Amino acid sequence: MSNRRRAKKSDIDKQLSNWSRRRILSWSLFGLAGLVAVQHLLAHAGLRPVPLSMGWQDVLIGYPTAIVLAIIGAIALDPNPRI
Repeated sequence: MSNRRRAKKSDIDKQLSNWSRRRILSWSLFGLAGLVAVQHLLAHAGLRPVPLSMGWQDVLIGYPTAIVLAIIGAIALDPNPRI
């Protein structure tokens, strides 16, 4: 392997090493929480994938699910991130 290729691979490895499994998990959960929130907004706009009234969807599904996913994502965040 040439020196340029090794240096390039080393640079890529440095960039990817900042993303630990824990960090990937936490940001995936934040993304999932965002998707739940968007689905919740769509349900309020008239798309009703769950055959419950909007009030029950709010109370039982929408807000609690998004909040729980966001909290789990926050807990999974690395307390000492490498910048």
